[in-house]
Amino acid sequence: MVSPDLVLDREVRDWVLVPLTLSIMLMMLLRQYVHQVFMSAPPKSAAVDEREAKEKQAVSRSQVLRTFCGFIPDAAFRQRRSYFIAKDTGVFSKKSVAKSAQEQMMANPDMLSNMMKQNVSGIVPQIAMGTFVNYFFSGFILGKIPFSLSPSFRPMLQRGLDLPSLDVTYFTSLSYYILLLFGLRGVFTLVFREDTIDETQVHRQQMQMGMGMGGQDNQKMFDAEKQVLEILDHKWRLEGIEDLAASTLRARLSEKQAGRLKLE
Repeated sequence: MVSPDLVLDREVRDWVLVPLTLSIMLMMLLRQYVHQVFMSAPPKSAAVDEREAKEKQAVSRSQVLRTFCGFIPDAAFRQRRSYFIAKDTGVFSKKSVAKSAQEQMMANPDMLSNMMKQNVSGIVPQIAMGTFVNYFFSGFILGKIPFSLSPSFRPMLQRGLDLPSLDVTYFTSLSYYILLLFGLRGVFTLVFREDTIDETQVHRQQMQMGMGMGGQDNQKMFDAEKQVLEILDHKWRLEGIEDLAASTLRARLSEKQAGRLKLE
């Protein structure tokens, strides 16, 4: 049974829609400013280390060498391999300067405090705002989506309202709060530029720190690349290409001369 169209009271717009929208915007502004206050001093590990960047580039160059080594002569390959795996001067024979997640936390204890500040400035205001909205604005229907939807969208659009006979295109105040909370992220990105809180990045960093994976371990990659380069059997794919090209050229010249003689 399809429910008839509902006539929404204008008081809902004045006392629910407008206050709820303003409350969410003010909460996001407050959270952003609190985050900026807490993170006024960026962590020391945020700066990109030039030596770590060179090490990552060296690993990439080694992978390219292993992939396309068949297109360079044996002498050129040995020279490049010696640059990477020489006993004392090779790039992969030296100890990596990059630090793991545990070493970074030991060298810079501010990383843990900054992560806790991010949690406080991001999660606590959101929990408080969700409780506030659930207490004061729960159970109101704010509007209707101008296109049809399947019933599977009902839990997303009609939170806080249990009416199976109601058309799924109507959305409630709680659903509007959730949609607006994530929909305004692009607007605040334009306003605050790079200072906007990126919750997905924060969660990713927390998961990596929890698993002890602050990034790739350059020393392990060095050892792996060195071992592979040591046992790599080089074979030049273009061996004899000069003789083949010369014979092909002579054959074509002879064919042209034979064709000219026939014409004469």
